Amino acid sequence: MRGGRSNLAENNLSDTSLMEIFLGKPGFLLARIDQIATALFNEADCEATLPQSEFLLLIDRLGPSPQVTLGRAAGVDKSTTAYICDNLVARGWVERRPCREDRRRALITFTDAGLAQLPSLRRAFLRLQHQLTAPLKQEDAHVLVDLLHRVARHPTDAAPTWLPACDPQTGVLDLAPTFLMRRALQLYHANFLSDAAAFNLTLRQFSLLFLLLHRPHLTQTGFARLFGLDPSTCAVIMKGLARRKLIAGQRSPEDGRATVYRLTDAGAAALDGVKPLADKSQRVLTDCMSAERVEWLIGQLRTLVHAHSDRLRYPGAIALIPAHSAV
Repeated sequence: MRGGRSNLAENNLSDTSLMEIFLGKPGFLLARIDQIATALFNEADCEATLPQSEFLLLIDRLGPSPQVTLGRAAGVDKSTTAYICDNLVARGWVERRPCREDRRRALITFTDAGLAQLPSLRRAFLRLQHQLTAPLKQEDAHVLVDLLHRVARHPTDAAPTWLPACDPQTGVLDLAPTFLMRRALQLYHANFLSDAAAFNLTLRQFSLLFLLLHRPHLTQTGFARLFGLDPSTCAVIMKGLARRKLIAGQRSPEDGRATVYRLTDAGAAALDGVKPLADKSQRVLTDCMSAERVEWLIGQLRTLVHAHSDRLRYPGAIALIPAHSAV
């Protein structure tokens, strides 16, 4: 067993100290903000989901369009595009019509029922953008959007293509904070999976290995309480890593119904290998800015997470961070 791993574990960092590490990572903050945006939109008097709304707003702006065009305008892969469009067809809001120029190609176009949804969708989407960024100073919100737009246009083969509008001021998604933050998160996830492909780990699995480095004994409930995921998702993550023998579990002596997990030597080796790759992948979010601007970005994202943490169904130990430290 490595001496470094033992020493780190013996530090027994507090929950707040552990979460301070995650709250310094743009990827973690963007993931929480994406959850917050979904929760805020679900509160609106709107029948569509947020992804469905974005597609409907794009069809409104672009006119009848092939699925591939909509997918690229939304920065979404083919399978997800098909899934969203199928659901919109099933709800009777859009339909597929043959293209006059190419009968083999179908165009996604509005039905009357879909057109009737547009006024409420526009209001809900605009309100969402204002709600999300309300905790920021107005000038900071504008700078943040400009910065995120530059990040979102980062060229990469790892993530689905995004084709922004020719004029960002008239684009549906180009200046929408919720979309730009999700796009930045998408870039980070895609680059991480590509860079760390040899280890076959997701970011959540990597995060659990890191937590176990500092929490030598962690239950499913403890993971959920600390990191801020629903317990069923935590169970899937833990069981998957246990099958691969990257973590090992045994019954808790305090509660025979609970399983306590620890990091194995194989898990520690995987963690050592993936950590620099995670840091490398994160640079897709920060390469276009100075170190001072990165620090500023993290501060703005932390402010949003803290201000809206009550919208998180599973906030985890984020709730323990004092308000003043999120600014």
